[in-house]
Amino acid sequence: MSSPARLDPELARYFEEIARDLPPLPPDPTPLARRARLWTLTALGRRPWPAEVTVNDVTLDTPAGHIPVRLFYGHDGRDEPVPTIVYFHGGGWVCGDNDTHAGICARLAQDANALVASVEYPLAPEADWRTMTAACHAAARAIAADRQASAPGAPFVLAGDSAGAHLAAVTAITARDQGAPFVSALGLFYPCIAPEFDSESYERFAAGPGLTRADMQWYWRHYAGDDLPRDDYRIAPSRAASLAGLPPMYVVTAGCDPLADDGRAWVERVRRDGVEVAHDEFDSLPHGFLRMAKYSRAVDAAITHLGQRLGELLRDARS
Repeated sequence: MSSPARLDPELARYFEEIARDLPPLPPDPTPLARRARLWTLTALGRRPWPAEVTVNDVTLDTPAGHIPVRLFYGHDGRDEPVPTIVYFHGGGWVCGDNDTHAGICARLAQDANALVASVEYPLAPEADWRTMTAACHAAARAIAADRQASAPGAPFVLAGDSAGAHLAAVTAITARDQGAPFVSALGLFYPCIAPEFDSESYERFAAGPGLTRADMQWYWRHYAGDDLPRDDYRIAPSRAASLAGLPPMYVVTAGCDPLADDGRAWVERVRRDGVEVAHDEFDSLPHGFLRMAKYSRAVDAAITHLGQRLGELLRDARS
């Protein structure tokens, strides 16, 4: 069991300011209200991107439909061929887009010395979980095919935060089972894993900071609807019959997060199934900290650290 976590003081002030300046959402907000809240928080926390990172928007034409992708090129020429990170944004499967997560993708491109392809997958409730997971896999296949043609042999990584980490894990299992694309490594940042809300971390951080247990129950209902009890890895990756054969992975958990035990349990499960996994926990940070670098020196340092750790995993995958 990890030691008791205490929230970073700079982030404690941030949450106090948010509570003072922004009205709380109602108990059962609309998806649009959730999205507007994330857009507002993103705008408030926006920082300049690293000047060395170049950005380009493209649209993939896939069997699952047209999928917008934003490319962040942070490679400095040290290694060839250029590694690729396909990134699925967080936001509870309901919120988020290529704008809300542009800052972290740009930082990741620079710190991991890679090309980051941010996927704007269809959101719930307009899209159901079958449509969403199929779109993520289709996007990964299309990006992998393009990168294999232009940079053969380059490491190909799936990554994401929160619900995006869930989708990255689901996509990795699908890729394993279908034989494509080949995934070199997996990066999961404070992942959602299963619709189970009675863990110690859910109890301790039921009221936040930031994300609450009620929030997560709302998000899971919108993602899975009445299918919550289904024994399907696309609902809960930990329910796969086996996780053997998944690529090496890097998992990040936050100590002040209702989902901390989700990530810890996932690490234990994949290790039992023989998967190589590195795990870092940032004790004083909350869920969603990747978008809070403007407010906290501890967050800024954590983002640099996790980007460099993922870059190391890329280099190991190449060797």
